[in-house]
Amino acid sequence: MTTYHELDSDTFDALARGDGGPAAIAALQQAQLSRHLLLIGNLLREWPGTTAERDAIADTLSRARAADPVRFTDVVGAPLVGSWSGIVTRALGQGVADPSDFGQLAGIAVVAAAAAGVPADLAVPVRDGVASAPGLGALTGVEAPVRLIADAGQVLAHVDGRLVSLSTEDVPGFQRVRDLTAPGVRIALDDVDPYRHGHHAPPANRLDDADFAQWDKLFGEAWGLLARQLPERAAELAAGLRTLVPLAQTDSRSARSATIKYAFGVFGLTLPPSAAEFAVTMVHEFHHSKLSAMLDLVPMTDPEDTSRHFAPWRTDPRPLAGLLQGVYAFVGVADTWRALRAEPELADEATRKFAEARVNVAEGLRSVEESGALLPDGVRLVQGLRKRTDELLAEPLPDEAVRAAELSLGDTFDRWRDHNARDRNAAPA
Repeated sequence: MTTYHELDSDTFDALARGDGGPAAIAALQQAQLSRHLLLIGNLLREWPGTTAERDAIADTLSRARAADPVRFTDVVGAPLVGSWSGIVTRALGQGVADPSDFGQLAGIAVVAAAAAGVPADLAVPVRDGVASAPGLGALTGVEAPVRLIADAGQVLAHVDGRLVSLSTEDVPGFQRVRDLTAPGVRIALDDVDPYRHGHHAPPANRLDDADFAQWDKLFGEAWGLLARQLPERAAELAAGLRTLVPLAQTDSRSARSATIKYAFGVFGLTLPPSAAEFAVTMVHEFHHSKLSAMLDLVPMTDPEDTSRHFAPWRTDPRPLAGLLQGVYAFVGVADTWRALRAEPELADEATRKFAEARVNVAEGLRSVEESGALLPDGVRLVQGLRKRTDELLAEPLPDEAVRAAELSLGDTFDRWRDHNARDRNAAPA
């Protein structure tokens, strides 16, 4: 008998307000693990290689899970495993999956086996001279065959006739995944995983030491802001945000960030311009992760609805599902700028941006409420968002900040209306 993940009423309501906390994040993570396992099971059934290869990988995963379910979950539930499984499943459906895409699972299995303390020995694919050890790093400048071996809790690589430890040794050509750190938290900055793409901007190539140090410093400052002013959100992020993917800076005038819906707990971003923006971006993108994970469990909007809406943070007309994502994420943005007003050096900027964010959320939420295309759980979600939005709107602000935010929203709508009118006029009949 198949059982399904469900969110209890209290957890759903907490998430609907834009909160949740570590317990809610744990529930979403368990559901995402099940999703990963379902996709992995399907990919094993569609395995393009030999039966012996497939069975060896399946056996390794099974032994690792039986030996230590918690550590197995840590590896197989990782967000970039979700990214890989989603990318390959979609490619399989389109008939364009490459056998090496399936082979990534061998590396995942060995890393899981090492974490669980069981032995394993599997061949992994080499693409353009690179072999991936998912979550650990990438061996560069190698040729096939490369085998990854789990032995006594370590991951070893057998390459070019020699055996080296990827867990403990400083191996030439091995680009290790490095961690961004702050007191009480450690988040991977993965610039080597072959399935870290899909963020509407290309992933950055391997960061040099100076660039990594800049990321680490800014992250530490951003985390300090969250820990001081939004400790509940910091605790939630510490529980659920596991990986950041640096994106290539294709436009020097703006920062970019994006979340992939099937990869819970990871997002891509260019280096933010300030610690405050870094803090806001983490909350913003993790809100997208939370709502996407909720949507994997319960539908919120009518899939037949074709309406399009104004979203104050976009120039294109948005479908209802996209607008709802934006409203949910920007509730987190508004709440973060609200709290950052307590930092003296950020007070003016945070006041201005809080005023803008909350009026934008209110406008977007109004459109969602009036859409007539919410399913019952969508109504519950929006009721929670309305309570939080009304709290944000009730926060006292200087009159000039309120007026400036309202004028900015009006200007944004005028530009949006004019832009889309031009697009419609230019469209062929």
